[in-house]
Amino acid sequence: MIIITKKQLNIISFIIILILICVFTINIYSNAVSEANIYLSSSKQVIDKGEEVEISININGNKTTAFTSYLYFDNTKFEFVSGPENINVIDNYIIYVWYDNTGGSSPKTFELGVFKFKAKQEGIADFVVQGEFYGGTGQELKTTFNNTKVQIGTEETKLEKMPKEEAGTNVEPNNALLQSLRLDLEGITPDFKENIYQYYITVENRVENIGVQAISQNPNAIINITGNTKLKNGLNNINIKVTSQDGTQTQNYAIQVTKTENIEAANTNLETLAIENVELTPPFTNQEINYKAEISKDIENLKILAIPENEAGTVTINGNTNLKEGENTVTIDVTAPNGFTKKKYTILIYKRNEQEEAAYIQTQEQNKQELENAYKIEEVSAQETNQEEETNQPKEESTKPQTNTFYIFLVFILAAIIFIIYKLKHFKRKMKL
Repeated sequence: MIIITKKQLNIISFIIILILICVFTINIYSNAVSEANIYLSSSKQVIDKGEEVEISININGNKTTAFTSYLYFDNTKFEFVSGPENINVIDNYIIYVWYDNTGGSSPKTFELGVFKFKAKQEGIADFVVQGEFYGGTGQELKTTFNNTKVQIGTEETKLEKMPKEEAGTNVEPNNALLQSLRLDLEGITPDFKENIYQYYITVENRVENIGVQAISQNPNAIINITGNTKLKNGLNNINIKVTSQDGTQTQNYAIQVTKTENIEAANTNLETLAIENVELTPPFTNQEINYKAEISKDIENLKILAIPENEAGTVTINGNTNLKEGENTVTIDVTAPNGFTKKKYTILIYKRNEQEEAAYIQTQEQNKQELENAYKIEEVSAQETNQEEETNQPKEESTKPQTNTFYIFLVFILAAIIFIIYKLKHFKRKMKL
């Protein structure tokens, strides 16, 4: 017969708890979410019909020991030429499977595979990547995907493919405003408006030129575009200068272009923009950089919450203190993690004077009273409806299901207690023997 002392029982219990903690910790570690960016890059941005281009699948921010990727391409404009081993070409996509046959000691980093295509028709073609990727410990990586485009034909051909705007119809000779502004790349922010003069876009290293289509409101105005060719790594500025027909007015529209290998490090978007107890117009989105708000005459300083999408970015707020009556301008400058890409958000704050404040308060009180009256009418209507339903419907014992549930739960608890007592007695009996 084996007799276990209380001290030995405590030691055994401690060891069991320690093992459980270790198992729990290992489980958390093995299931920790790892992230990676899977992106495509091309050997050339613009090619001629019949020319070949290489598209590579790359990984950034992690390494992979196994993956199944899907590379989609426009088979009306490109035909597949060659690629790595373990691929299967099906119509307009390629399945590429790879795993580290050394058991994880030789993972892939940066370039995962290179695919060669031949251009067969002019135009702009998209290449898209998707798939499942696994890290060093076998866990599935949380992946983001960045795709790429290739143009077949000249820059002039590319611009010809863009939708054409009709010429402006405003014949005022001193009009120097644009009617529309478009690029041959996606991603420009904010959306174009004639009275917004600063725009932003981030592009990959492969981009050398950006096609710009600018249409003036006055068809006879002169437009001069500079800075959109031979882009360098880092910051570039495209300037669209509009000179009115009579030459008396000019207006400049600027596009800040960041050319970079690390798109996320150039992220200047805000995730959150809010003012305490003040409503923004329009509601905040990361595609909008210009806002308006109206405040009480008693407010001198504003508490502004501005959080960047990339937590490594920095935010500087100016103009939110010592507010005067009338119009005030608050600016929120966001600097990306790379330290040189910037974006400016603007909030036009209107501070009411005494007369405007009195009128505002009166309007608010009227609105409040109208809402209260509407709620009272709705409440009376709801009560009358409930009374009619109670009169027309037989009474039901609504508490019956709850009572039954309570008794079932009580019986379960009693059964559990009896079972525990029985086990304890059985254990003591064994110990005596």
